[in-house]
Amino acid sequence: MTDSTADAMPTTIEPGVEPRLPGAGSGQALARGLHILRMLVDEGEPMTATEVARRIGIHQSSASRILATLSEVGYVRKDQGRFAPDYGVLALSSATTRLPLIQRPRAVFEQLTTEHRDITMTMCMLWRDELLYLLRQTSGSEPLAFWTGTFPINVSAPGLRLLVDLPDDEALHILRVARQRNGWGGRPEFVPPTEEGLLAKARATVADDVLIMPNWVVEGRTSGAIPLITPEPHPVALAIVDDTGTLGAERLAVLLHQARRLVEQSFAT
Repeated sequence: MTDSTADAMPTTIEPGVEPRLPGAGSGQALARGLHILRMLVDEGEPMTATEVARRIGIHQSSASRILATLSEVGYVRKDQGRFAPDYGVLALSSATTRLPLIQRPRAVFEQLTTEHRDITMTMCMLWRDELLYLLRQTSGSEPLAFWTGTFPINVSAPGLRLLVDLPDDEALHILRVARQRNGWGGRPEFVPPTEEGLLAKARATVADDVLIMPNWVVEGRTSGAIPLITPEPHPVALAIVDDTGTLGAERLAVLLHQARRLVEQSFAT
């Protein structure tokens, strides 16, 4: 994937769409290819090379070459002039379930969800402006490893717990991007309608390193989250949802501290 100087001239950019051209120098073509692949995954609908070029502000011939290369290696397929992600994308993601950060805490998740009925445990990572769900287990079910769902971050206990530690401008930017991507969830009587109000309320709820969210999404359900120290450079949080409200906020906070200790020990073994 190489771009000539002439091909690097951008096409018209759609109103309201801000171009994001990652990478520079010799790595620009690779970075653009990954950016386009991610855009196709997020879009959910096939796109033409012209639409791709217009969306990110590059020449159509450049977009066509990148898409052709992605097609050759099996990450994109073309059907009736439109491009969509191919199943090679799944081959890339399948390896993530073998990462130590996902494998090592599994026994802890199984132990605690067995000891405490009606809870759901989740471990999440904040990667750039996106929340990655690394591990999730509900009492009586098998663990689910790695997914990126569409749950609104403004009512995600681990997401908010990680955001409250960021500078205002960074946290608010992530909330705005997340609102555009996944909407704004929660019960209006509990969840502020603005990013600024939400961030302020989330910070006010943190006590002893734990964020507690009672009734934010469903009446009678309480979510809580606590940050983790992990071997990874990106921030990670552990969350527990009291699905039936039987624990109460205080016991949920105690359980989160216990769970954090056990999960962090699993990384050291």
